[in-house]
Amino acid sequence: MNDKILNKTYLTPSWGLFVGKFDDNVLHKHYAIQVSLASRGHLTVTDQYNTQKDFTSCYINSNVLHQFTSAQATLILLINPLSSVGHMLSKKHQKTSITSLNHDLKKLSDVFNSYLLSPDEFTDFTDKICQVLIDFKCGCEAENHVGDDRIYRAIQYLEQNFDRVVSLKEIANNCFLSETRFLHLFKEQTNLNFRRYQIWNKLIKSLSLVQTQSLIETAHQFGFADSSHYNRAFKETFGLSPKFLSKLK
Repeated sequence: MNDKILNKTYLTPSWGLFVGKFDDNVLHKHYAIQVSLASRGHLTVTDQYNTQKDFTSCYINSNVLHQFTSAQATLILLINPLSSVGHMLSKKHQKTSITSLNHDLKKLSDVFNSYLLSPDEFTDFTDKICQVLIDFKCGCEAENHVGDDRIYRAIQYLEQNFDRVVSLKEIANNCFLSETRFLHLFKEQTNLNFRRYQIWNKLIKSLSLVQTQSLIETAHQFGFADSSHYNRAFKETFGLSPKFLSKLK
């Protein structure tokens, strides 16, 4: 297989795309919904009970502990559950942890296999993936898929202040809520506690920069105490060391 089509990454505010071989990650969980497609053969997913299953295409829900292994070219999509596409997937698979992708987003598989068999420019490939996701997204036009305007405002506030640690007192005051009420509402609406969401938001924002600068620079830029703290949070979230991004372009 042409190595030039592997080790690729593409990031948007709502989702990230990775093409490569993933054979050294550990059990981890993240806020994103994960869609994984194997180019041929299969990928193996291990769940929290150490049960292994093989898939050619796989859906992993938000906050589900898992480990995936594939020695072949694999497409990984990490999708924000609060995005339009994530909202649609969440509605379809609300009570599902790990399952075959089946007919949902089948066009992704067609686009990926076409790219591997007769590689287009990577930008053409990502444009096609974007179009598939646009066609799939939920029909509602509102950007707020949270359900509570106060928590939606809180998420927007975190987006605007991703480069520092926002205290619980600050964010609760911004939403005109008590700290206890804010924590309850935030977890209810996002299915993630406030601290974990803030870490997730910083890690996602850091992905593009960690490829071009040192870990210590990235850690400080995104409000982590040091590179060890950043490295630990990254591995707990993605199952891999941030060093794996150095081979992605």
